[in-house]
Amino acid sequence: MGAGARRRLIGLPTVSNHLAMSNDSDSLAQHRWHEQAAAQDADRHRQVQREWTPNSGRLAGREGPSLCEPDFKFKLLADWQLVKRARFQAADRLDRRNGASLFTLSTVALYGGLVTVFVLIFKDSLTPHARNVCDWVSAVANWLTLTFSLTEQIKDYSGQSRALHECAQKVNDLRKRLQATPISAPQQLIPFVQAYDSIISECGPNHAPIDYEIARCAGSRKPSAATSLRRLKRWSMTTTYAIYVVMCLAPALAGLLAWALVPPVPVPPVPVP
Repeated sequence: MGAGARRRLIGLPTVSNHLAMSNDSDSLAQHRWHEQAAAQDADRHRQVQREWTPNSGRLAGREGPSLCEPDFKFKLLADWQLVKRARFQAADRLDRRNGASLFTLSTVALYGGLVTVFVLIFKDSLTPHARNVCDWVSAVANWLTLTFSLTEQIKDYSGQSRALHECAQKVNDLRKRLQATPISAPQQLIPFVQAYDSIISECGPNHAPIDYEIARCAGSRKPSAATSLRRLKRWSMTTTYAIYVVMCLAPALAGLLAWALVPPVPVPPVPVP
């Protein structure tokens, strides 16, 4: 019996067995290495999934460049939405103020004209004191019409409202373009920011703080936002129409004060022949 046969009989390893065992160990090592690599890849995949923020749409991770929009895009969209609402609110407020201004000027001018015509028609039926009070009311109405028309013409509410409305439309169009554009790097946002700066700089008037607060509350989901919105709208209506209500009532108030504070001049009795 040869040596190889005796080794196989007594179970001693041969050279071929050594080679087979070596290959099996290498295959096991490679298998373990592939398992470790797969586990590491799975860990990195889970980490990237955890770093995914669906609200912002950004894939945060170190595995290459960002594949979706960065957070700054969504911040710009939110800010421009607020600016758009504020400018539309300001345009509506100035348009209502322009209408109130025209109504006030018409009313005050009507005071002066009607009072003058009233005195001319009923001059024989009025006392001298009543005619004087009517002349005073007519003079106050005419002065208010002149000064008020000059100041309101300088403010140009209609032009400001038109400019703010056009600016809000441009901001809304720019926002829609940005929303429809996929952004993979912050540098791609530079043209949009430059376009926004150009739109704002071309618009002369600006929205008031009350317009910004109303726009912010209108887009808020807080429970207290509805109450704050109603309060802000009431305050906006008050500040818009209060001055015009006072101007409409000013000639009548001036006449009542003159009638109450200025005593009539006693007329001497006419001697009877």
